[in-house]
Formats: sequence, C-alpha cells, structure tokens
Amino acid sequence: MKKKILLVLGCVILAMTNVMAQDVKREPAKEGRKKVNFEEMQLKQVLGALMLDDNTAAKFTPIYKKYQEEMKACHMPRPAKKYQDMTDDEIAKSIEEQFAHGRKMLDVKEKYYKEFKKVLNIRQIQKIYKLERSNMHRLGKEMNHRKNMKPQMGNRRPDKK
Repeated sequence: MKKKILLVLGCVILAMTNVMAQDVKREPAKEGRKKVNFEEMQLKQVLGALMLDDNTAAKFTPIYKKYQEEMKACHMPRPAKKYQDMTDDEIAKSIEEQFAHGRKMLDVKEKYYKEFKKVLNIRQIQKIYKLERSNMHRLGKEMNHRKNMKPQMGNRRPDKK
C-alpha cells in the first residue's frame, strides 16, 4: 500500500514538473517586469497621507485623477539632440518650449488648486504639493542612479593575471 501511494505521489510530482516547464509566451519587453501604474500609486499615496474620510475621498479622487491626466498631458518630450549637437537657434527654441511648458504646468496647478480648495483644507493641499516634489526628487535620484549603473563595455579593462 505504501509503495502505491509513493508511486502515485511520484507520478504527480513528475506531471507537475512537466506542466511547470512549459514555455509561457510573453512579450519580450514585459518579461520580468510588471507594468506599474504610477498615477494609481501616487493617488493611493496621497489618499493615505491626507487620511480623508470616505465621503471626502470620494469627492477628491475624481478631481485628483483629472489633475494627474492634465499634468501628464503637459509632459515635455526630451530633445531629439543633445545640446552640444544643437545650433544656437535650436537651443533658443528649446528654451522657449521649456518656458511654455512651465506656464502650462502652472496653469494646470492653479486651476486644480481652486478645485482642491472646494474639497480640502489648505494644509492638505500643501501636503499634496509637498508629496509631488518629494516624488519627483526621488524619481530624479533613481534615474540618475540607474544612468550611472549602466555597464560600459568599452571602458572595461581586461583581467591581468
């Protein structure tokens, strides 16, 4: 009886091994990575930091989501060239685009400041902006860290023995 149980158990384990060994079709870019929805994470962070009651959170959430969408729409793409490869006219145009981008972002912030005031008190609004600055600072540090961590194959020295 013991031998039969062990034999059945062994067969189940072997069958499970074959099932687990099957190739799973994944898209190459997403392999090993989870898509992170930063807007949702940021909303959860803000809601947690503000400690809103359910009623206020229900009023605030759609306003904040619209705010996030408009701020995301203001995103300025990176220049196609590095500044050292640009002409003076291209650099001047890039600087003017940065000014326009800054004005657009400021307009969105002012618009939603008025909307936030309808639901939140001034200290809660200040906390939102402080969290945003903190997140941007942290993201910038992370980007710089990743940029500096890339292996540079051409600069490696061969091992000396």
